[in-house]
Amino acid sequence: MQIIKRILTNNFAPDSLNVTAAKSRPFAMAKPYYGEKWWDDKSVAVVTGANKGIGFEVARELGKCGITVIVAARQQQLGEEARDKIQASPGCSGKIIFHQLDITDASSIIRFASWVKHEFPQGLDIVVNNAGMAFKGNTFGAAEALTTLDTNFFGTMNFTEAIKPSLRDVFSRVVIVSSRAGKSSIIPGQALRKEILFASSKEEIGRLGERFIEDIQNGKHAQEGWPNSMYGISKLLLTVYSRIEAKELEPRQVMVNACCPGWCKTDMSSWGGPKTALEGADTPLWLALRTPSQFVTGKFFGERMEVDV
Repeated sequence: MQIIKRILTNNFAPDSLNVTAAKSRPFAMAKPYYGEKWWDDKSVAVVTGANKGIGFEVARELGKCGITVIVAARQQQLGEEARDKIQASPGCSGKIIFHQLDITDASSIIRFASWVKHEFPQGLDIVVNNAGMAFKGNTFGAAEALTTLDTNFFGTMNFTEAIKPSLRDVFSRVVIVSSRAGKSSIIPGQALRKEILFASSKEEIGRLGERFIEDIQNGKHAQEGWPNSMYGISKLLLTVYSRIEAKELEPRQVMVNACCPGWCKTDMSSWGGPKTALEGADTPLWLALRTPSQFVTGKFFGERMEVDV
């Protein structure tokens, strides 16, 4: 398996993490998440960042559907506690398994992917890439940009590349939790906006991420057309990556879509959003469980509706 590496290798020492969030309108979660049921008790899902917030709720709801759910989280204790809580949830009929995963650590990604290949040779049906972070307030700098992109963009991309050989052909699905904070309208430079939106390879979009960090480090990011939004850029690049990956996996009939969960009451928003984490989980679940007869790939959704990038 191939792990995409950043060109930038500076040893930054980022400050402690916290978060910002994109606003969305209040939304009453609609059910059911699916039309025709296509899964059974042999179906397997992976949810990253599943120890809390939206990832936890996605994992719990998938467990209620009777699906085997792999709770992936960076910290062992928190991941095991989440596994136990989900397994004990009323209505949970699926098997809940924890496995450690740090998507910013190449060796952790490789260990996880190798374990999945060994333990689930039949393959995965669902992968929900939910793990993410953001700094709080107006924090901005090269070190912080590196940390943000390492998790939200490079880490998610590397994990997806490593795990995709384990995706079942024909109607498995990858859901990438992105954000409307990463819409292309945040890019003030028209030429740069076009360059990002028309990126056609993982290498090309990866170089753009490296360039953003380098331009901040060199004090010229505004001159080059970048905004002062590390989180927004990480999510824009991630959404564009999802479209590239969708084209690559379409011949295998694998659905790859990105979505915005909205502004939710989680620690990522300092508990300031209008939605609950369960409401934020609605669109990721809808994409994870949508019927194969409604095959769609390479799109960006919010509140179950397609959204322009």
